[in-house]
Amino acid sequence: MKGSLDLAGFSEYLTRIRGKSKATTDAYQRDAAAFAAFCQRRGWSLTAALTKARVGLYLIERISGGRTDQEQQAQLSTRSAARAVSSLQALAQFLEFSGQLASNPLADLKPPRYSRKLPSYFASDEIRQVVSAFDVAAPNDSLAARNAALLHLLYASGLRVSECAALNLESLDGGARLVQVVGKGHKRRVVPYGERAAAKLTRYLDQARPRLQNEHSGRALWLNRRGGRLSARAIRNVLDAAVSRACLDKHLSPHKLRHACATHLLEGGADVRLVQELLGHQSINTTQVYTQITRTHLREVYDRTHPRAEHKK
Repeated sequence: MKGSLDLAGFSEYLTRIRGKSKATTDAYQRDAAAFAAFCQRRGWSLTAALTKARVGLYLIERISGGRTDQEQQAQLSTRSAARAVSSLQALAQFLEFSGQLASNPLADLKPPRYSRKLPSYFASDEIRQVVSAFDVAAPNDSLAARNAALLHLLYASGLRVSECAALNLESLDGGARLVQVVGKGHKRRVVPYGERAAAKLTRYLDQARPRLQNEHSGRALWLNRRGGRLSARAIRNVLDAAVSRACLDKHLSPHKLRHACATHLLEGGADVRLVQELLGHQSINTTQVYTQITRTHLREVYDRTHPRAEHKK
């Protein structure tokens, strides 16, 4: 069918030309495939359907939860619809890049507005309990030493779980207490970490990792009990175990630990642009969400503790 979707070509364009991460590429592909199915049901070619009017019809149907006899699709949230606009703009750019469109007809299409939900707030004492959950362990407990180093580095650096799982031995500069990270879009950044994380890393590297490594270990920093690279899923399991040990009655994912790092830096007086650089945020707007968290928490503490605040009964 003329104007049909070339998913493989779109994927290659997103990763090689646009430098998108695998997660973003997969999400954009899903959005593009859903739009292509929408077009096929109406007998439209993909290139002819990439207009503001027809994309608008698609978004209205998906946001309103419209159903068709041929296919049932999940209702899009406003936030997902905003991402779908970015996906289809990228698709139009790909078609322009490959010569199938003369220009991008969606270049100035505005996404639907959505309210950004504030991440959960975790006090520094709560995070300290979790991060320190494996600090006291038997001298020969290699996995506990690894877990302690892993948790301290995650909180100290604010790394994404995928970034942490991908670290190699050469990623660390122990003398300068720096870690080199490959983030979204293959962008590199250098992130500092503190003395406590450095001490846990030294113990892990000197004592625990040599006991875990084997011929399958390569240069991976974090090793599992079989000597292979620790996966992102396994890192989540380590954090779950730490939360259980700390008896914290909250769900704490690696991403929320990253949120906590950002929030606590800002509470300590760090400049928002410094935090943006440390976390690898492309837009300052993403980082500024955390300033809202600190202000909200400040208001809650004030209202709860100040004698002249209007306490709610």
